Amino acid sequence: MACARRRLVRALAVAFVAACPTVARAGDVTVFATFPSPSENWNRGYGAALSSTWFRVITFEGEAARVPGETSDVGMTSFTASALLSPPIGGLIPYGGLGVGIFRQTLGSEADTGRLRALVLGVKLRVQDLLVLRAEYRRLELSGDPLLAMDNRISVGAGIAF
Repeated sequence: MACARRRLVRALAVAFVAACPTVARAGDVTVFATFPSPSENWNRGYGAALSSTWFRVITFEGEAARVPGETSDVGMTSFTASALLSPPIGGLIPYGGLGVGIFRQTLGSEADTGRLRALVLGVKLRVQDLLVLRAEYRRLELSGDPLLAMDNRISVGAGIAF
């Protein structure tokens, strides 16, 4: 009787493991090009993000971005930490959430450092379980009186999942 029960438990365990979907990747590293607004103040920028997904629907992300201005003595660097809801739908992962961070703007000999808040909306596409394509919109709120306004950014990029 005990032997039959052990066989049944083993058979159920094997069936459970076989029925479970494959383990999802836990995060990704992406590089991106960003297009800020208002566009008369800024040129196309670039950046990188590192994300970690927990419980398949919560993502924590760290991002660094650099956006040059229309002239060589203008620029903005930002570092943002975000908490995002990211429910996967097959290989497509829509996400949205909030971010906080710091920014530093330069305009000639002037400089301004402050806090930023971001509303983040985007989508990632996993290709072959290794490549990640990303498109994102960020609504930005810069603290104080920044040297140049930056209201939002649209970004597109690619990276690898791990």
